[in-house]
Amino acid sequence: MIRRLDRWALAAAVLGIVLALPVLTYPMGRDQGMYANIAQSIRAGGLPYIDMWDIKPPAIYYLYAAGFSVFGASPLTVRLLDLIAIPLALPALFGLADAIAGRRAARWAMLLFPVFYFTETFASLSQSDSLVLLPMMWAAWAAHRASKSPPATRRALGFALLSGALCAVVMSFKHYYALFAAALAVAHLAARVTVRVSPARIMREVAAFLIGGLAVGVPILLYFVATGILDEMLIVASGTSQYNAQAYSSLSAFWDQMGNYVAFRWWHWGPLLVLALSLPLTLLLRRRSPTRMTALINLWLISGILFVVIQAKGFDTHWLPILPPLTILAALALDRWLSAAQRVDRRLAYAVGGAGVVLFAGILAKDTWARAWPYLTGDQGVRGYWRQFQAGDLNAWDSLRMARWLEERTTPGDTVYIFGFRPEVAFLAHLRPATRFQAQFPLVGDRYPQAWKQENVDTLWAALPPYVIVLRADYMPWVTGSDDDSNVILATQYPALSDWLAYNYERDVELGNFLVWKRREGT
Repeated sequence: MIRRLDRWALAAAVLGIVLALPVLTYPMGRDQGMYANIAQSIRAGGLPYIDMWDIKPPAIYYLYAAGFSVFGASPLTVRLLDLIAIPLALPALFGLADAIAGRRAARWAMLLFPVFYFTETFASLSQSDSLVLLPMMWAAWAAHRASKSPPATRRALGFALLSGALCAVVMSFKHYYALFAAALAVAHLAARVTVRVSPARIMREVAAFLIGGLAVGVPILLYFVATGILDEMLIVASGTSQYNAQAYSSLSAFWDQMGNYVAFRWWHWGPLLVLALSLPLTLLLRRRSPTRMTALINLWLISGILFVVIQAKGFDTHWLPILPPLTILAALALDRWLSAAQRVDRRLAYAVGGAGVVLFAGILAKDTWARAWPYLTGDQGVRGYWRQFQAGDLNAWDSLRMARWLEERTTPGDTVYIFGFRPEVAFLAHLRPATRFQAQFPLVGDRYPQAWKQENVDTLWAALPPYVIVLRADYMPWVTGSDDDSNVILATQYPALSDWLAYNYERDVELGNFLVWKRREGT
């Protein structure tokens, strides 16, 4: 099935994972806080969307909940998910790269992938679009194995069934991943048509793929229908479609959303992109047969690019589904350049290969061990370390400082209401969000039901939390539809909540951009 990882491939994978270990010290971003709070609600018997709201499909919440149940609810567990998922995914990547690009390229892929995965920002890791790579890579591997098996045999049908089932898992992370499933299906059909397999045999394999997907997808869908989750998901999908459509009003609007992220992605993935783009040049250097590449890698890459374009934001996480096929292309190009060097001088090839290992290992070590070393050795406190982690208006130390302030004045399990988008504060303080709406954006503008505004206020009237936090300087027009911060939006667009706050609370302290309100005595 998968040729056993040889010592060089295993060494490359271990090197990448060891260099990534400081990721365990990374703080949480706002998305991770959102997922964590929903996971805690699930563990307490709640349902996503109904008891705790967000816009992502539900797989990530249940994954967090499973992690918390096994390892405990903490930021460490959030980061541990990445360090479990990627080692489990690497054998699939190795098998795919080995079959398509050759053994030496597969060895390079074992190093390149963890290097460029774990150099993502603290806000981009432990996300739907990152952790989905585990089932995604195995689905691609199974699809490739199906296309290389004798047509319509038990072996081919089994791999097609497995690939379909895994594609259903992938789509539970985000429905746009139907593009990925379609890419695998088209690649398989292309492979079969090329060798003139009969339509009847092809249809049997297509049926196996669909049966696998339905066997996983239908029970999930029925559960969503029975619990009412599906109704909420459809509301989310409607709001999200309007959110994505903002960028399609004009080409300039599209580029305004995408431009900065495209530039960052080029800077971040520069070595991979240069290698992949150099692949056609290596054909001129090759003396023997052309590449063994299949349509699968190219179609996977195209589906990933479409995934980015359709969402029209270019957020760092949106690019991650491109990383596996891009890694294989880059590894193949690197292997070909080294082969060309070896024909000139074997020692030159070894020197260039060794320099490549040092370069790529250094790229990862710079972002992980070099940054974390003063903190790990006690020369730097958590304040200095977490201050280095910034994502827009969010600074990780500010979140932890606010959480610690709350923790000193509340009891674990109490509630807190935060008007803004900083759910990680509640999780870090061991508090529960006071309503199912952890963020301000579903409560402002016109993308979501207006009845939610009153529902939110009614919930707060029924059980007053000890503290309310209102954010300022958190400008998020792409989700709020306003150029104002949360503090101004509350005062100008949400009178019912503003009146509730003024009646029941008094201003307490300001911690950075957190405006804290304390419940009045007697309320």
